[in-house]
Amino acid sequence: GAAGAGGVGGVGGVGGPSADAAQAALRELLNSVPEFAHLGEVFKSSDPVELTEAETEYKVTCVKHIFPAHIVFQFNCENTIKEQVLENVSIVMDPEEAEFEEELSVPLAVMPLGEFGQSYVCIARADGAIAVGKFINTLKFTIKEVDPSTGEPEEEGYEDEYQLEDLEVSSLDYMQKVAVPNFRNTWEALDPETEMVDDYGLGVRESLQEAVEAVMSTLGMQPCEGSEAVPPNARSHTTLLSGVFVGGAKVLVRLSLGIDGSNSVAMKLAVRAEDHAVSEVIHQVISEA
Repeated sequence: GAAGAGGVGGVGGVGGPSADAAQAALRELLNSVPEFAHLGEVFKSSDPVELTEAETEYKVTCVKHIFPAHIVFQFNCENTIKEQVLENVSIVMDPEEAEFEEELSVPLAVMPLGEFGQSYVCIARADGAIAVGKFINTLKFTIKEVDPSTGEPEEEGYEDEYQLEDLEVSSLDYMQKVAVPNFRNTWEALDPETEMVDDYGLGVRESLQEAVEAVMSTLGMQPCEGSEAVPPNARSHTTLLSGVFVGGAKVLVRLSLGIDGSNSVAMKLAVRAEDHAVSEVIHQVISEA
């Protein structure tokens, strides 16, 4: 079937035009699977995550594609051993959270030798929820030995499986880094009713800069107006962040941090968004980090 489309061997550069090209290739691949036509537009695709150790017989990476109410897990699978043929390749995903429900699985007919083929699992998120959690993943396939004298696989194969690494879906998967031209104007234009403010203790930190970077990596948002850089020896600092959350809601965050003589960092976080629920998610992410 369509899932047997191979050849996207170089998927997953980081940054720059090559990453864009890789993303475009990924999208094209997804669009070639008719089973996913009803899911709507892809909101965000993750970088590939390695699910196998370096020296294994199979190489498997996974790209998470976030849709409005689904996640499609694209498993790129490569066979590295020419003495075997792996057929009917699928991944069984076992979620830790009840909010995830498997909708369909698209197996890969044959795992190609020396390049990636794709197998997919489509998971529905209950009511389009911002579901987060871990999946335990098992690679299943039929294995056929290759007859060295003919180079042909044997008629009869046997079923086997291989435990892959766990996969995590986090709130970062639902956030896109999107810059705004003027933070203050955009902030003022958002409904003050959506504003939520809370104070957090970030504990002892090397510096304010380190604290800012930690919060930024937790939220996965775009820093604005150079505010990610803390001036040397500053005892307080404000960082401005912007992004778009799954569903298309614009979200802005203002972090006000201070550091005391014992290097303990306190933070006030204010958020405004086009959807009040998104403001709540931001605080939830920080309080659980």
